Amino acid sequence: MFKLSLPKLILYLLIPIQLLIFSILVPPFQKPDEQPHFEKALLISKGNLFCKEKLNNTVPLEKKYIDLIKAPYLDLLTHGKSKLPLSIFIKELTNDKQNNQLASFNIDHLCSFPIISYLPQALSLKILAYSNINPIQSIYFVRLIMGIFCYFWFLYLYKKIVDNFRPILLFTFALPMTLHQISSFSYDALHIMFSLTLFMLIVSFPPPIGVGGRLRRESRQSWIPVFTGMTNKVQINWIEINKYFKLFLTLFLFLASKKIGYETFFLFLFLIPFEIKPMIVSSLIFFPFYFLSKLTGSYDLQYSLTASTINPLVQIYILISNPLNVLIMLIKTTIERFPFYLQSLIGIFGWLEYGLDPLSYLIYGLLFVYVITDIKLTKKQILGKNKNILLFVTLIISYIYIVLLAFVFNTPPGQTAAQGVQGRYFIPFLPFIILLLVQFTQKIKWQKIKIGEGLQKIIFVILGLYLIVTTFYSVFNRYY
Repeated sequence: MFKLSLPKLILYLLIPIQLLIFSILVPPFQKPDEQPHFEKALLISKGNLFCKEKLNNTVPLEKKYIDLIKAPYLDLLTHGKSKLPLSIFIKELTNDKQNNQLASFNIDHLCSFPIISYLPQALSLKILAYSNINPIQSIYFVRLIMGIFCYFWFLYLYKKIVDNFRPILLFTFALPMTLHQISSFSYDALHIMFSLTLFMLIVSFPPPIGVGGRLRRESRQSWIPVFTGMTNKVQINWIEINKYFKLFLTLFLFLASKKIGYETFFLFLFLIPFEIKPMIVSSLIFFPFYFLSKLTGSYDLQYSLTASTINPLVQIYILISNPLNVLIMLIKTTIERFPFYLQSLIGIFGWLEYGLDPLSYLIYGLLFVYVITDIKLTKKQILGKNKNILLFVTLIISYIYIVLLAFVFNTPPGQTAAQGVQGRYFIPFLPFIILLLVQFTQKIKWQKIKIGEGLQKIIFVILGLYLIVTTFYSVFNRYY
């Protein structure tokens, strides 16, 4: 018999319904940068993978797509607060006449986008191209496909992860901002899923047990090739090698799934925190592949150097002219933007012009507190002092890296705080932040409020329905 619990309510009711709301109710191109993401996925589906020149890259594209991209009513939605003109939109949505005449389409603004991030979307568009659906319908179909794909991917991770860490994975995935992004054309979809996969692999990796953070001899020998004196053959523990291969492959895909900038690159430091030597060796092997995957980032730099409102050289000069300027910028950015980071991490939608009601933010905040106070770790799951320091430093360095990049390449001269960073950029950090926090909440005796099982279920259902209704109202009220 199906027993109602908070995790099941979130898994099988809240998440699927919110995914449907964000997939179907949000008009085309009304998610962060969804228009260029759609364009990139469309180009990949047609075999246009790379830009050949630094400027004036053009490809032939059907006019039906160009007309949609340049639709005036969608542009008004994006750059204003107007409502969706339903009569025009429904007519376009049900239109069977498609203009397949080719026209030249400039793709300079898409050159830096990572190919790997759009493969599921591009494959879906490729398959849908054989049917008789129009471009608007294809957008909704791909959103649904991405939402379903990521949802079942998450269910697999949820099943595989160590039980104690399931609440961390569930909370991160169930955030409205996460669901908003995975049901879109954005590279955030795969980026978030790779980060959750990386987290699952890391916390599920058998920790070496030793004294003072050092590996025991038998732990070291469990994955190091062993030479037998009798046969002079190498015996390799393929199970351990397979675990490391999964970690490195997922990390590589995670880093390669986002264009240059705003990457949680330094999470790599926490990948193998067992000993300094294997971490250095692994880094030397991994770094060349990472930088090869980022060659397309030169297009981003080219744009920043030629943009009229952005001047990276001036920003760099400001930072290095006085060593304190870096610290001042980081502190000012954090103080000014921290409330926005928290709110947009939970969910500020569209083009950052609407969000949830205050009570909904409070509920997600309480769920966060519930997660960090309810998790009970075993002795093997509690990180040592050195690992806690390493994880803390990793997160801090990653935050500094993101803010510095934003200040140099995305902030107009004259601004003293970094602009452009949003809370959704920190979704890949969230499981690791919670992991760090729960290390320090284990010894605290939390006073729990005793509630009857029946009343508890009623409260869960009311809260779940409330979040569904408020999410629906938020999106509907903005566009209809």
